[in-house]
Amino acid sequence: MFERVLGGPGGLIPNAVQKRVWNVALYVIALLVVIFVLTPLYLMIVVAVQSPETLFSGGQLTLIPPKLSLDNFRTLIEQTPTVSYFVNSVIITGSSVFLSTALAVISGYSLTRFDLTGKSIIARIVLFSYMISPIVLAIPLYVIFFRLGLLNQYISAILAVTAISAPFSIWLMWQYFQNIPIAYEESAWTRGASRWRAARDIVLPLARPGYISVAIFAFAVAWNDYTMVRIVLNDQALYPLTVGSELIFQEVFVGWGEQMSMMLIMSFPPFLVAAFLQNYLLQGFNLGHG
Repeated sequence: MFERVLGGPGGLIPNAVQKRVWNVALYVIALLVVIFVLTPLYLMIVVAVQSPETLFSGGQLTLIPPKLSLDNFRTLIEQTPTVSYFVNSVIITGSSVFLSTALAVISGYSLTRFDLTGKSIIARIVLFSYMISPIVLAIPLYVIFFRLGLLNQYISAILAVTAISAPFSIWLMWQYFQNIPIAYEESAWTRGASRWRAARDIVLPLARPGYISVAIFAFAVAWNDYTMVRIVLNDQALYPLTVGSELIFQEVFVGWGEQMSMMLIMSFPPFLVAAFLQNYLLQGFNLGHG
């Protein structure tokens, strides 16, 4: 009935008009989404690059800065442990990304290439473990690290964060390796190549979008994590940016400019990762189906 009224043969609204209205609606929705996403980012940048004198000139927030200033960043670097926190974030995140990606590649390859009993069940159990809230794992991990004497060390933060990202990473690589035909490796084996060489020279290059996607996911989890590192680390000298920024914001002299500058520093690495590796991310989550 509605098709007869609105469109189709004999309809009141021509198909060309419907298509045009649909395209306009999509553009309007996309524009609203862009505005919704970019407005907070713009405000963060505007506040971060203004000096305190010009930020609230006239009693109102200045949305178009008369001049750019790096005073807020200079204050953070010179008067707070921001650099130390940033280095800690790089160490914890980089190590967690490497460990999570290595576990995902090894486990995913093993689950698809070796004849393991109940491997499909194992893979699904691994994915199910990812559904568990990190806070549920926090206390058991704290007890384990306490018994092993690993609290207040980089290794405890690295392992705790990896425990969050590894399950989904393993499941993703398990899915991705299933889309790489084993015939490629069998062809190399018949020519005298070992399993290791076939995996290194054939499978890993083909799986590059998959493990780069895993690395991006692990990076996002580790860089933005607060709960796990806050529980296993009590030494302020080891805090990453997510935890250290909380202490900086409690300082009396830290104002809106310094806070937005810290947020910009924390957002910059994820922005670079997303900007330069987004194609790999899309290919990886496509699981090999072109």
